[in-house]
Amino acid sequence: MTYDQLCNLYAQSVTLKILRARSAPMMLSFFHYTFKEKNHTTISNVELVTRLSDYLGVTGYQATDDEIDATSLLEHDDVKARKYIDQWSNKGFLRKYPDDDGLDIHELSSDMEKVMHWVSTLQKREFVGTESRFKDIFSKLKELIDQSNKDPEQRIQELEKKKYEIEQEIKAITITGKVQVFDDTQIKERFYDVNRMSRELLSDFKEVEQNFEQITQEIYRKQSEKNIAKGALLAYTLDSFEALRQKDQGKSFYSFWQFLMDENKQEEMRELIEKLYLLLEDRNIEYKNDRFLKKLKQFLHASGKKVIDANKKLSDKLSRVLSENNLTDRRKAVELINDIRQLAFQSLEQPPGEEFFIEIEGDPELDLLDRWDMADEKKPNVEVEFPEGMGGTEFDDNDLNALFNHFNIDRALLEDRISTQLQNKKQVSLKEMVEIYGAEKGLTELITYFSIASQSAHHIILETPDPVMLGSRTINMPMVLFTNSQN
Repeated sequence: MTYDQLCNLYAQSVTLKILRARSAPMMLSFFHYTFKEKNHTTISNVELVTRLSDYLGVTGYQATDDEIDATSLLEHDDVKARKYIDQWSNKGFLRKYPDDDGLDIHELSSDMEKVMHWVSTLQKREFVGTESRFKDIFSKLKELIDQSNKDPEQRIQELEKKKYEIEQEIKAITITGKVQVFDDTQIKERFYDVNRMSRELLSDFKEVEQNFEQITQEIYRKQSEKNIAKGALLAYTLDSFEALRQKDQGKSFYSFWQFLMDENKQEEMRELIEKLYLLLEDRNIEYKNDRFLKKLKQFLHASGKKVIDANKKLSDKLSRVLSENNLTDRRKAVELINDIRQLAFQSLEQPPGEEFFIEIEGDPELDLLDRWDMADEKKPNVEVEFPEGMGGTEFDDNDLNALFNHFNIDRALLEDRISTQLQNKKQVSLKEMVEIYGAEKGLTELITYFSIASQSAHHIILETPDPVMLGSRTINMPMVLFTNSQN
């Protein structure tokens, strides 16, 4: 890194601005207590202001005039707290956005997560585990090499080696009746490592979410440019979105999200975490009552859903941009029609000369099949010959019903079916609903299922392909998941 690069980094990096802030010790300790110790990912604005006001009173922290304006120094802690929260949000230390009810909520920004993680590594730890980390590094290196080798013979040799080791372990257990297990230190070490990696995973989601938001902001910026073509804006959006999905970060996230949405994997993870805490309690291993992993699935789902919502926000913004451009085209067409109408009214007062007209040779011949009775000389109706198997002059009530009686989709019935399936499940896909109940009304019924999912905060529409069989046809559709609101 050069001197100029570091100067630019110090001037623009939000992470370094956090570390250089005078209120950094108070701010970091408050965030650690409020978000980390309480295992909160989001907090409402009202609650956060109240907690900061109490925290300022308990710690006796005194602000300086270069932190908040001098007139605030003598104000009540509630006022100071509100100004601190607004200032931190404006500087990018906190994220602030409305929830589904329109109320402001806060969460730590990705820069704040980086700072808090780095500061935590500076503290001297009583217990530093090295054995589990080395084994983790060793296993990842081995997995990296084994899973990248395209030689079938070498792959078979590796699998045979593992098979031999497993068979030897089974024989040893059978003969001795003893199982080699981790001791308390090894269990404690691995518990801390899993906890640390889980917290880091949640922080990583914020960067993925910010990447989606940056594209959305760029669309707003390009839309504000004058004379930008709709096609150019659409091409930029689709190219940016596709580039993000094709990046390693995007591929990794969507693979993870698909894994997380697997009901079997969710149940397996829940059982593993329950067994882990039972093991800690049976061995009397001190873990400082850290129950973060018990809520890991909930935190992962909430953080991952924000990325999906940011993706949806990008799609919605693109739709609005295209609609606005269509409205602009429509206004231009209306203006043009009005101009033509004005010219027509002007022509009433000043009719155009004969040079603007053409003369048709002879009278026009009218041939109106359904008005032949009005003619002086009636001619027989023209016989129309239909191709074999089509048309005809005979029809019954079923033909008229098919023409006029359009069916309606019973939305309440579909919602009841979804609720019935979710009574014993945490989630059910649209594909499963069609397999269970069928789709008597065809595509219209599938579209209604889509409408139900899009209008509920508990249902999810992913872009992962999930083909649905509709009779003898295969309909390529994105994955639709109906989830239980209680989970």
